[in-house]
Amino acid sequence: MAKPVPSKRSMSAAGRDDHAPCAFLIGTRVATADDMRNVEMLEVGDRVRTTAGPLEIARIERTIMRRLDLIYRRDDWPVRVPVGSLGNPGPLRLSPAQRVVLDGPTVERVAGMPEISVSIRDLVGLRGLIVERPIADLHYTILDFGRPVVVVAEGVACEIQAGDAAIVERDAARAAYMAMNAEGEPRLRTLR
Repeated sequence: MAKPVPSKRSMSAAGRDDHAPCAFLIGTRVATADDMRNVEMLEVGDRVRTTAGPLEIARIERTIMRRLDLIYRRDDWPVRVPVGSLGNPGPLRLSPAQRVVLDGPTVERVAGMPEISVSIRDLVGLRGLIVERPIADLHYTILDFGRPVVVVAEGVACEIQAGDAAIVERDAARAAYMAMNAEGEPRLRTLR
């Protein structure tokens, strides 16, 4: 089994190292230059839509976290994101270490900056986000573009490596997220 590769900022709010990789589970659809594709179908050289425009994937690593190894490691269980919680049009499961970017007028008003980066695990317990016990091995795909970027996975802005979005304390991120939802943000996105 390949050892998971953590992101550059793989410390949780509690200050512990993450075991789960900052990566996408199989079945997660990512916006490519042409269409939406399952992450496990991507190859080095494929062009993926990012906030910096379409970029080629420089490296892909695939890793498996065995279910039996995860039984007592709840911190490594994926986070289930229900429809609409982050503007996603369908249910989504993310690695607990995956960082998502929250932005918009409410985030700027509450957090004092145009966009913030938050570990998805820090939003567990809000708007239906839950930790989900794995019923099978977790197959992750780690994308590398040779530089920090934000990609759209199932309609959600996800950071790959350390990006430009500010990192705020867990409580500030949760407050911004709840304020966004109270204002009807983020809007449900359609995937194409």
